[in-house]
Amino acid sequence: MNQIEQRINKLEKSLRVYRIFFGLSVIAIFSVLLMSSGKKTDVPDIIKAKAFQVVDDNGNVLVVMNKERGSGQLSTFSTSGKRLVRLLTSDGGAGAINTFDPNGKLNFKITQTIDGGGYFALYNSSENEVMEVGVTKSNAGYLRINDNSANKLVWLTKAASGGGYISLTNDQKEAIVLSTTDVGGRLSIYNGNDKRVGYMGAEENQDGYLSIYKKDGTKSAALPNY
Repeated sequence: MNQIEQRINKLEKSLRVYRIFFGLSVIAIFSVLLMSSGKKTDVPDIIKAKAFQVVDDNGNVLVVMNKERGSGQLSTFSTSGKRLVRLLTSDGGAGAINTFDPNGKLNFKITQTIDGGGYFALYNSSENEVMEVGVTKSNAGYLRINDNSANKLVWLTKAASGGGYISLTNDQKEAIVLSTTDVGGRLSIYNGNDKRVGYMGAEENQDGYLSIYKKDGTKSAALPNY
């Protein structure tokens, strides 16, 4: 056997050794992966911190969870830093949700009324409340519609007598009031000085009644005439 053949034999032996080593390495790695995939990962049951933040790839804060005025709150933000949604505790201790437009102005609120019960309100682009729905002190529902400056235009709720009640307001003064009682419906019309100038409705004996008043509120005509 010449030197060339000896070198070829050594090379073949070396290649066989490398193939065996490589094969054993692959088997070992594969076995470790199988065992790792079946191993249970330890996950903490509770994570506690003073605050949490979620940021995007540029470091802009998108979500904040922290404590505010002694209670928890959560806020989401746009990439430009404008608040979009806020979950918080109201001054009365109830849960509250506020949403905001792309410029960070309030446009929707839901919480409870001062005396308890649900409440939500809509706001215009100037952050003036234009609509409000909630619960009255007597636990009846109410609806309020406002003008662009948050002045009341329409008030819809339960009448003191137990029926429905609608009030139309102009310049923060009642102009028309429509209500229902056990005996029937009643309609009152007021002038700009809060004086009633017209009335039509059912009397206590369930007869119809119509009356007209002067601008100072004194009656000028009625049907029946009494």
